[in-house]
Amino acid sequence: MRTYLWKAALAVALLPVAAAASPGASGSLLQNPSFMMPLVSVTSTTVVAAQVTAPPTLALVTPFAGGVGYRPRAYRSGASVMPTTTQIHIGFFDPTDDFSTGFVGGFRMGPQVDPRVQVGLAMDWWHKSESTTMDLGSYDLPVGSGSERIVLSKASADLLPILAFVQVSGDENMPVIPYGGFGAGYEVLFVSDDNYRTSESFDQTFGGFGWQVWGGAGIPLDGRTRINGEVFYNACEVGSDVDIDHPTLGLVTVRDVVQMNGLGMRVGISWGF
Repeated sequence: MRTYLWKAALAVALLPVAAAASPGASGSLLQNPSFMMPLVSVTSTTVVAAQVTAPPTLALVTPFAGGVGYRPRAYRSGASVMPTTTQIHIGFFDPTDDFSTGFVGGFRMGPQVDPRVQVGLAMDWWHKSESTTMDLGSYDLPVGSGSERIVLSKASADLLPILAFVQVSGDENMPVIPYGGFGAGYEVLFVSDDNYRTSESFDQTFGGFGWQVWGGAGIPLDGRTRINGEVFYNACEVGSDVDIDHPTLGLVTVRDVVQMNGLGMRVGISWGF
């Protein structure tokens, strides 16, 4: 008797579940309960005429679950390429010790390791020439007159500083961009002289450690192109070993030293790529 009672109770409990599972059932207590609302709904489409049931399709109800939204993963590009900045300039340099003012021209080039910091290689060429002449007087031309002179001697000096440098600049968005730099390396001085009266000539090469410091400002033109003006100071002592026949010491080696210290000014244009 007890067994029959348990079977009857189990049949009564399973009756609502069987009704919900039946396709034709309606008014079920389990139809769309609020606590079983799925995040993904399943929709089925039935074609009555052909008696064909389309496969179920998935439709995303909400773009987030549990308050956590989806964010696309960001990918960084490959290795960054440091832009290279080049400057060409001309100006003058006035060695205060052994030479007078002469023309200077050169360039600086190197990568921008930071938007405000550049490292690289700098090279300048300072040139000074002088000549001694004798005026022979004037002579007549068909439409005027001219003068005649003889060149008695001619001398020239050329300084080539080759420096590794670092330069720090202001922000690129400034209307006038200040900058300053320091460079150090090797400097070579070539000195030559030809005396046409005595048929004697002189040619000597000097070398030594040197350094430069400069400061200036640039005016942006377009993009990373700008016009620059700067003041610089060059410090260098170059030397050369020469063998001479001393009257009392005999054949000895002496060192000739030239000081190339002085101020100068340069103007130029720089651009980046």
